Amino acid sequence: MKKFRYKDTHDRSTTINFSILGNVKKPARIAWTELVNAKKGIILYAVLMFLFIMWFMTIFDPDLFSGFESIYSDFPEVILEMIGGQLVLAEFGGFANTYIFSFAWMYFGIYLILRASQDIPKEIENKTIDIVLSKPIKRWHFIAGKYLHHIIVALIITIAVAFGALVGMISIKANFDLEINVAEIFTGILWMFFFLLAIVSTGFFFSTFLNTKLSLAVSFGGMILFYIIGTMVGMFPEAIQDIKYMSFFYYFNPADLLINHDSSFVGFYIFVLFAYSIVLTIIATIIFNKRDIPV
Repeated sequence: MKKFRYKDTHDRSTTINFSILGNVKKPARIAWTELVNAKKGIILYAVLMFLFIMWFMTIFDPDLFSGFESIYSDFPEVILEMIGGQLVLAEFGGFANTYIFSFAWMYFGIYLILRASQDIPKEIENKTIDIVLSKPIKRWHFIAGKYLHHIIVALIITIAVAFGALVGMISIKANFDLEINVAEIFTGILWMFFFLLAIVSTGFFFSTFLNTKLSLAVSFGGMILFYIIGTMVGMFPEAIQDIKYMSFFYYFNPADLLINHDSSFVGFYIFVLFAYSIVLTIIATIIFNKRDIPV
């Protein structure tokens, strides 16, 4: 009589599932620990940005700001390029583009790049990384957890901006009879999140192989360089103006969305910003895995 053997594949699948779960839980635990340790500063900054955006939007007056257009129109072209090359202050979308989205790198990006560029170098210089890496944890878990923490901070800031914008728009609608394209504003805020993600990724990349001071200097200097290349390309010779495509600032220009109501390119630009962030973070992980850090 032929004997049949039962092959138990359940144990193997369970092991694989636990392995996947472990690879997710470890970075998540690191990210959560980082958020808890820095919660006061993050919450304070988010609240300040909420109040700032809400206040900034409530000062919009179509009659008042329409008079500014003739003044700003005399400014050099390079100044107009800083705000997307278009100036329409009598419309709320144009106002938001000029005073909020065009300076998102300054309002939010500087804060994020300061945090991201100094994170890992401080761990190494303070020797706290020795405790982490001496545990049964892979280096990419550590990198993923740190990076996830910065993504969440960028998301918290974006949500604060969204709520500030919402309250501001409600206040404006109560005082003025004008049309506000809420969908375009929130599309711009979503787009801004991926732009901030690119800023975070830039600072985080340099933090994986430079010391604290050098990482901060190179990250901040790199952001300014990308800003000049991406927004002031008009001051360069025409032969080299294509370098603008190398800057992630070029892929965040809400002027066409908020002023010309053209959203056809937004999805592609968001994809470019996301791809830039992922590729840079993968390279950063590879560099950190090969870095010699005595434990």
